[in-house]
Amino acid sequence: MTTSDETLSALHTAVDCYLSSLLAMANCAGDACPEIGGLYRHRLTRLRSRLAFDSSPDALEEGTRAVEAELKEYASKASGYVAQHGLELKAAVAALEEIVHTLAQRQDFYGARLRQFAMQMETTAYPAEPEHLTEVVALQVAGLMSCVESMAHEAHSLMTRMHNELAAVEQRLKEAEVTDPITGLMNRREMERQIESRKSAGDTPVLLHFHFSGEMNDELARQVGARLASQFRHKDFISRWTDTEFMVLFQGPVEIAQMRADQIVPWVAGRYLLDNGDAAQIGVEVRLTQPELVA
Repeated sequence: MTTSDETLSALHTAVDCYLSSLLAMANCAGDACPEIGGLYRHRLTRLRSRLAFDSSPDALEEGTRAVEAELKEYASKASGYVAQHGLELKAAVAALEEIVHTLAQRQDFYGARLRQFAMQMETTAYPAEPEHLTEVVALQVAGLMSCVESMAHEAHSLMTRMHNELAAVEQRLKEAEVTDPITGLMNRREMERQIESRKSAGDTPVLLHFHFSGEMNDELARQVGARLASQFRHKDFISRWTDTEFMVLFQGPVEIAQMRADQIVPWVAGRYLLDNGDAAQIGVEVRLTQPELVA
């Protein structure tokens, strides 16, 4: 082997190692914090595919800068999410402790009342006449039932408070997530934040809105998302907008975005094979929009 061949072989090895490391970083980001990292796994994997296709020095340098930016953004969002997760859990534990404490106090109160009823029933001088006896027993039963009903009502109210508190914490944590759990793409909340950020900065976002027709289960959504993502650059943001819609925040002029949309439609529409051997036919419509800037 000549020196030139050895140098070329070493360069190929270096590029292969770089691409392998990039894939490892993508998987690490996705596994370490799926609620945040799933999005970055997807974007870094797309970047890796692009660099595997074009491994020129300029492309590698640009890719390295993109990787640094992605990892920095991931670290910021992941650390913020973990910190918020901890705060939310502490707040939830404190709220639940307060509810449990209140529940214990009310149980003690009603326990004392029930013991009092029991003592009254033991010490009451019951009349011999049946009609009078019936009246006394009826009064005692009414008082006992009232106590039991009040105890059940308060216990139900406190359990509802506990359920609502847990649901509120879960919702707040979901709002901090950036990844769609089915496709691994950006979720709608994060896309809306990205769009508003662009508008606030004075930019006019260029959006491609893909609407798919046909039954869209989780398996199809993953395949559609993968096909769609493979047709865009790493710097174009792609999100799962609704069950059957995907939104792309395109980096470039409107004319190029429209041209790309027309080129992409035939690739993402059509026949999809499912794991069980069945096939599904998916149609797609795409429209280009530009939201108004923030005043």
